[in-house]
Amino acid sequence: MIRVYKESDFSDIESIYNASKRDEFAGEKFDVTVVPLSEDHQMLQLFRESKIYIYEKSDIVGFAGAKENYISWLFVHPDFRGMSIGKKLASHVLSELNGEVTLNVARSNISATNLYQNLGFKITKEFKGKYQGNPIAVLKMSRVVKNG
Repeated sequence: MIRVYKESDFSDIESIYNASKRDEFAGEKFDVTVVPLSEDHQMLQLFRESKIYIYEKSDIVGFAGAKENYISWLFVHPDFRGMSIGKKLASHVLSELNGEVTLNVARSNISATNLYQNLGFKITKEFKGKYQGNPIAVLKMSRVVKNG
């Protein structure tokens, strides 16, 4: 079931984020130290500015969100990957948006890139970014959504 985030969900969301964030950069040549979401002020601000949706089975197993027309979050707990939860969450977020939707993804994050391409996103730009002071190649992806 997908539903809107409630403040009481935060500890579950943080657990998923903390368990999943390292995987986002698994293809990079540096070790990632995961800063818990509650301690990463920049990410926490983005979280607070985003509309967040929860995927719940008996427990919360994933979440996604957008800030305006930018997909800012998509995380599925590692134990629940391969069950189309990420696709369902991303599709739900897209159903709430209209116009050009964009996102950024590490070029080395092949599974995420493939998911977004399967949802109709195209790579529109590649640029150099940084994570924890380490250079990474980032893909900007976009697609047009027409709802309502």
